[in-house]
Amino acid sequence: MSDSSLREHGPEGRRPLRVLVADKNGHFRETVRRVLARLGRCVASGEASTIAEVITQVTSARIDLVLLDVEMVTSDRLAELQRLAKRLPDLKVAVLLSDDTPEYRQAVLVHGGHFSVAKAHLEEQLPPVLNSVLARTVTSLA
Repeated sequence: MSDSSLREHGPEGRRPLRVLVADKNGHFRETVRRVLARLGRCVASGEASTIAEVITQVTSARIDLVLLDVEMVTSDRLAELQRLAKRLPDLKVAVLLSDDTPEYRQAVLVHGGHFSVAKAHLEEQLPPVLNSVLARTVTSLA
């Protein structure tokens, strides 16, 4: 799917996809926000630099997708996210990978992540993730 399909998805007036950008690096969070703004049909609803901030925000705000830095995920925090997934089954998580390897991508899936996005290829890999989440959101609203 192209970037333009994000802008064209669904009838006019449908709410944008709400995305939480979670990364330790403030500069990278700003980069993601700019990419989301350029793509359209989604909005960065918040930012987090720690896993505690992620948990607070997803439990207090309506978030559709968390873009989560792999460096923020440890086994203890992963257990917390798995509990959170049980409480918020509609929440989708895309893990942002610094080292994009098949092993990392497999680990993301095994541990409950829905998508993987290589940081180095953010602009190419993020649109299909957003389109997938948008499709599921539109279907669940129908």
